[in-house]
Amino acid sequence: MVDLAQLMENEVFMAFASYTAIVLSEMVFMGTATAFYRMTRKVFANPEDYASFSKGENAKKYLRVDDRVERV
Repeated sequence: MVDLAQLMENEVFMAFASYTAIVLSEMVFMGTATAFYRMTRKVFANPEDYASFSKGENAKKYLRVDDRVERV
């Protein structure tokens, strides 16, 4: 079994760990940013999401595509 100190000295492993942390951080941030934009602009992708805002035909106006949300 490899000792943790030896693993931390390996440049390839450190590069892999760094890039993994960057990609995971970006993934978490983008999910949060997309949810924030959808909630503040009231633009939803499916009927289950906008059900809490309104009922009936009035609720269908929230089911649309917004370029600003899609860019996130």
